[in-house]
Amino acid sequence: MAEQDSENASTPGDADPLSGPDNAWRRMSDRENLMEITGLLFLEPPLDYEELRTLVAERIVPFPRFRQRVVERSDERPAWELDEEFDLDDHLEHVTIPGAQGETGLREYVTELTSGPLDPSKPLWQIYLVDGLEERNALVIRIHHSIGDGFALLYALYGLADDPSKVELPVGSMPAPPAHRQPGTSSATQADRSVPLTDSGPSPSVPEHVLEALRRGWRGLNVVGTALRLLRLSEEPSTSLTGELTVRKNFAWTGRIPLESIKQIGRATDATINDVLLAATAGAFREYLAGRGEALGRDLRCAMPVNLTPLEDRTATLGNALGLGFVPLPVSIADPFDRVRRVSERTGKIKQGTEAYLTHLLLRLCGRGPRPLEKFLLGLFEKKASAVVTGVPGPIESFSLAGKTVCDMLFWVPQTNGIGIGVSTFSYNGGVRVGITSDQNLVSDPQLIAERFSDEIEAMNGGL
Repeated sequence: MAEQDSENASTPGDADPLSGPDNAWRRMSDRENLMEITGLLFLEPPLDYEELRTLVAERIVPFPRFRQRVVERSDERPAWELDEEFDLDDHLEHVTIPGAQGETGLREYVTELTSGPLDPSKPLWQIYLVDGLEERNALVIRIHHSIGDGFALLYALYGLADDPSKVELPVGSMPAPPAHRQPGTSSATQADRSVPLTDSGPSPSVPEHVLEALRRGWRGLNVVGTALRLLRLSEEPSTSLTGELTVRKNFAWTGRIPLESIKQIGRATDATINDVLLAATAGAFREYLAGRGEALGRDLRCAMPVNLTPLEDRTATLGNALGLGFVPLPVSIADPFDRVRRVSERTGKIKQGTEAYLTHLLLRLCGRGPRPLEKFLLGLFEKKASAVVTGVPGPIESFSLAGKTVCDMLFWVPQTNGIGIGVSTFSYNGGVRVGITSDQNLVSDPQLIAERFSDEIEAMNGGL
């Protein structure tokens, strides 16, 4: 991974110090933001509890991280340690939503479920099998960010598939899912090998040692300039998307949006799928704020997770290999197509990875140092974003678990550093679902934002 060094070279039973980023994400968890990634899978026909238990025992539990808990050590960093009392039944729960509440009842259940933290005395994950959804049921999966980032956890969860080799992912999105076998611990990936920095220089006719010196100089200037720009970021304007946070988070999601409709918008504006989704997020925020009579004269900013690990190097150690880029959201622009073009212009710099690289280094430093240092360094970025916005490309076609079709998937990204809004887009089997998380004190009904997101895509398609 982007920051493992020799830290994860021990065997699963040994005390294994948390990497800098893993420890930083762990310590960022507080009452207002629990640092837990929540996923939702719909299954049809319904999956039986014993089938689920067998799947998890055979295909998830073999990953060492899912059998390890975090132990504090007075003289060193906390460590992963094998839980000698590990019991799979402590991590699985079977529930039924009463009555014919359907997805409305499921939203309420997820909201209540995620109001409390995972048990820190046990491995930090939980899976809930939810019945009461008529012809299908659902899996709700909660995993603490310290175990791994979204890409690492999807890598593990796709291993639940009946045939992981048939879980086809978009080219370049992430590695092939793990086979059905005991995962091993592979060698770590060095950070400087995984960061896509800009690589430019003169003609190839220049001697290679001169080219390399110029590349290093360019990279150094790029990094320094980016660092200064990050430190000079202005605070976000005061809107109903920012403010004091509470312990209660509300969850919502869009209906299924055809992926082809998003691609059509991208082709018409020479933009990527992610650009279109970010622009739709800006449009959804714009309409929500306008409906509350709030001024729209200044753009907002989102924190956008960026994967820094070469995708072929994902291993059973999972872990965090993310940095953050800060992307302006053009809520001040009225025309939706102009919003797409503006986002496309701005995300080009983020795609180079320099901001993400620097914030990942910051997390390494935070996790290796004392808590006061982490609080100080992360405090430099407080109030610099109104939301966390992330997009993950999922399987091109549907797959099955124990013979049951996974008919849809979505997830919710956690927020930190005083941010109370999260937007998570996930593509699966030709469709896109968007998960919205909001703090109760900011947006009491995030379904309003979800509906405006869908309206934004529909309006752009109508204008083609």
